[in-house]
Amino acid sequence: MAQEPFGDAHAQQQPWHPQGGQDWQGYYDPQQQAAQWQQPQPQAPGQWQYDQAAYEQQGGYGHTGYVEGGYFQGQGFDGHGLQDQAHGYGPGPGQGAYGGQEQFQPYQQQYPDHGQQSYGAAVPQAQPVGEGLYVPAGADYSADGYVQIEETPAEPEPAVDQPSTGAAAEAAGPAEPGARSRAARRGPRGGDGGSASPSSSSSSSLVDKVRAAVLTGEHVPSRRALLVRAGAGVAALGVLITAALTVGAEGGGSASASSGGEPGFAVAHTKVWSVQPVAAAQQAGDDTLVGSWLLADAVVRADGSGVHAYDRTAGKPTWSVEPPAAGAVPCGLSASVNQAGLGAALFRPQADPKSPCTLVAAVDTKTGKTAWTKSLSDSKDAYSARIGVTEDMVIAVGDDRAAAWAAADGKDVWQYTGQGKFCTLSGGVTGKTVLVASSCADSTPADQAVALNAADGKVSWWRGLNNQPKTVTVLSAEPAVVLTTGGKPEDDRVFGWGAAGDPAVEIPVVTDGGRLNVTHGTFSATPEVFFEGRTMVAAMTPANSGGSVSAVGYDLDTGKQRWKTPTAAKGTSRAVGIDGGSLVLAADERRDQPARLGRFPLVGGQETVGGNFPPGTGSLLLSGRVLIGGGQVVVVPEHAANYGTAAGYQAKD
Repeated sequence: MAQEPFGDAHAQQQPWHPQGGQDWQGYYDPQQQAAQWQQPQPQAPGQWQYDQAAYEQQGGYGHTGYVEGGYFQGQGFDGHGLQDQAHGYGPGPGQGAYGGQEQFQPYQQQYPDHGQQSYGAAVPQAQPVGEGLYVPAGADYSADGYVQIEETPAEPEPAVDQPSTGAAAEAAGPAEPGARSRAARRGPRGGDGGSASPSSSSSSSLVDKVRAAVLTGEHVPSRRALLVRAGAGVAALGVLITAALTVGAEGGGSASASSGGEPGFAVAHTKVWSVQPVAAAQQAGDDTLVGSWLLADAVVRADGSGVHAYDRTAGKPTWSVEPPAAGAVPCGLSASVNQAGLGAALFRPQADPKSPCTLVAAVDTKTGKTAWTKSLSDSKDAYSARIGVTEDMVIAVGDDRAAAWAAADGKDVWQYTGQGKFCTLSGGVTGKTVLVASSCADSTPADQAVALNAADGKVSWWRGLNNQPKTVTVLSAEPAVVLTTGGKPEDDRVFGWGAAGDPAVEIPVVTDGGRLNVTHGTFSATPEVFFEGRTMVAAMTPANSGGSVSAVGYDLDTGKQRWKTPTAAKGTSRAVGIDGGSLVLAADERRDQPARLGRFPLVGGQETVGGNFPPGTGSLLLSGRVLIGGGQVVVVPEHAANYGTAAGYQAKD
């Protein structure tokens, strides 16, 4: 159900129920929840379940930070020792790879994704079907930010890649900050040269067929009839050849047509450097990747051993971030750095995974020094959080609050604690939007997607999630997209909204064709679903074990599938990111197939197979995050002990 907090501007809006939503029978108390939850709760393969009600989590971090309004202006936490101020660095927004958000793909192993928000079966005060807009309790306090004070102007709608014609695609501009403008220009057309040879052979075949059609029949034709037939045949041949050329052009068969992005994509690659973990680092802590950055001259890896940078020439260490407290270990990293070269990292006070992930450090990626530090919460118990950066803010979303600090000096800017009391939050920031999955004990519906203005933390819009989700994961903030899981795999859904909360779309995760691999989104260390403009792209695992993985693209304005293309690769494949306006899928090495990458243009989706990687690459391309930029393909494995710390490849000369 799409619900507005209040206001006459949307008085005509009717409640919205996700597909398969049940009729609500009014209010009920918690003792009735067992009767309302009518479906068994098996966990889908590859999913994670946390059976803990949202309001039961308050004990995990003490005081929830709730006040009337759920929003603070200029109230934060004390800073700590400051070091060198961040300054200009890197090739530009997002450091050049994957549309500015450094979005790359995870390896399909079952490790907890701390960005996933867990909810129990309890769903308080459901709203009856057909009832008008709901005004949350506490709307009287809208003046201090509890809900939207006034209508927030809708952000300009991102340009949409049109799947119809190349001309339309060329007319489309950049969809959002960091989006590659080349995506619109590279439509589904292949190069003419790539289809010339097949067209020539097909032309000869068509001539033979026309000649046979003209000369055969029950009676021998007269000369005049023969000429008439020949003329008709030539005309038909012209139409057929034109159609063949058109199909060839739209098929994207040539490598040059859908290349772009990094040069040398179709050329065989060679390893130019690699980094192996030292024994001391392996013993120091968990080697699981928590984040990575691709900079102009370095790659940065964060795991239990620390935040370390390695040059992209020989893989030599260049700098390491000093922890904000003795013994603190990384537990999160921003998806990218801003144009000034400032990134952000989260630390927990000790290596114990149950210790709170609450310490914030702003990092100057030119020197590796900490610009300033903060604390998101004073919790002593388990606490999860995500961190992100904009051009002027560092923003964290934790279990009980979202908080923003000025990028320049760490000054407290705003806090947000949810739509009600005893709220549990998760989410992240992209562009000008912070999207939060909120579950509050006293809100109706209990589960909501809330969009905040990154500049001031005020609510721009919110929508209720009335499909009784077991878990909610924010996949992206711009565009606003979440994943919900239910009692059965068939209940899993992707929900998306426009810049102002409409239109709302619903995409089933499981279909007859297979299952979308969308568990890890933008804010994960190893994402597997990617966004550009109003397009969502991912890989789809076939329903039967014998089929091939497909690349798929969806229109977030309609929720419809734009295209689906089975990959030509054998064995295991996974989506690893967007490069040059195309989704990139990686394939592992097999006895009859080298490891390689494949490109699928966001418009059309026709595959272009990339160059081979050297023998012995094995499953490295599937092992973690693949970063493309600066003439290299850089692989940062999820587990350093298995595949090494990082490796760089480039096209052979």
